[in-house]
Amino acid sequence: MTRRINYEDDIFTVALQVRCLQDTLKLEVDPELFRDRILGDIAWIDSIVGRLYQSLRESSLYVKRQDHLKELQKLKRAFLDALDALLEHRAPFADHLADRAADLRARRDAHARDIEEIGVLLSGGGSADEEHIVSQEELRFLMTSDDEDAEP
Repeated sequence: MTRRINYEDDIFTVALQVRCLQDTLKLEVDPELFRDRILGDIAWIDSIVGRLYQSLRESSLYVKRQDHLKELQKLKRAFLDALDALLEHRAPFADHLADRAADLRARRDAHARDIEEIGVLLSGGGSADEEHIVSQEELRFLMTSDDEDAEP
């Protein structure tokens, strides 16, 4: 059974969470109350954005793929900005996450690579073989004859 992903709504929802993270980082909130929450939000955003990107990379024949890749690239840039604010100590909360700098840097660098890769995909620079790959769902559709559908 094929799982349907609502890219537009998913990307919109995660973008709201990134915006909330960006706004929270601008405040001088108590680290005892918010440190674990902020780290959890960063991990959750990183995970969801990664899953959405992986799914879009694998869906080369999806009609709205280009549009969603553009939105995902924009989302990744916003998340990258939030991580940069922490790593560059532009956010008041940065000092409270200094011990997690290596993890934050690794996440940041991975998103920067993805942003570049999305740019290549959007410019048509993807693998030439990628356009000719037939998914399992497409293969089943192609192998099902119209006669089978028409039988009583």
